[in-house]
Order: sequence, then structure tokens, then C-alpha cells
Amino acid sequence: MRKILLILLFTSYLGCKKSISDGASIVKGSYIFFNDAAVLQNDDVIYGVFMNEKAFELNEKAAKYKTSNNDNVNVEVTGIISTKKDDIILWENKIEIIDIIAISSANDTNNTLKSGIK
Repeated sequence: MRKILLILLFTSYLGCKKSISDGASIVKGSYIFFNDAAVLQNDDVIYGVFMNEKAFELNEKAAKYKTSNNDNVNVEVTGIISTKKDDIILWENKIEIIDIIAISSANDTNNTLKSGIK
């Protein structure tokens, strides 16, 4: 009986997916990809995006919501946020996208990056 219980516990442990409590956060904002670089901006922060497999997948999915290559789209993603220095991404805040939750077209037709100054 113990062996069966241990096997069930072990397989349950291995079968668990990475949860949000593993250091990931849900971020909603305006996403733009241009010339192999991406930025995700919400009302408070601008994130440089690490170009991993999920970021390229997001670019492909977001293309359906754009009318031109430099349009932005609204996204909701799960990602790991970092302020660690990087040679490529010079933004103070960076995000590594782990999961894509939602994508929609942007209502704002102004495609300029907002500086956060009000």
C-alpha cells in the first residue's frame, strides 16, 4: 500500500506544471515588435522583452491583429520580470514571456512609445 501511495505522490509531483508562484507574474499592456526587438508597456512600466520561443510565438499571433508592421497590440502574458543588467536589452525592467494568455487589437491608433511622464 505504501509503494502505491509513494508512486502516486511521485507521479503527481512530476506531472505538475510550473505555477505562477514560481516567480512569474501576469502582465497586461501594449506590445510592439519591430526589427528583432520587443517592448511591453503598461500604465506604470516599460519592459524590454527577452526574445525567446514564446516571444516569437506572440509575434506570429499578434500579426493577425495589426494593420501595419509597426502597430502595437494589447496582450496579457505570464512572465518572469527582471531588473538584471543585459547587454542587448537596455530597458531597466525586462520580461521573459512564459505563457500567452490573451491578445487583442489596440484601440489607440497612436503608435508612439509613451515615456511615462504625465
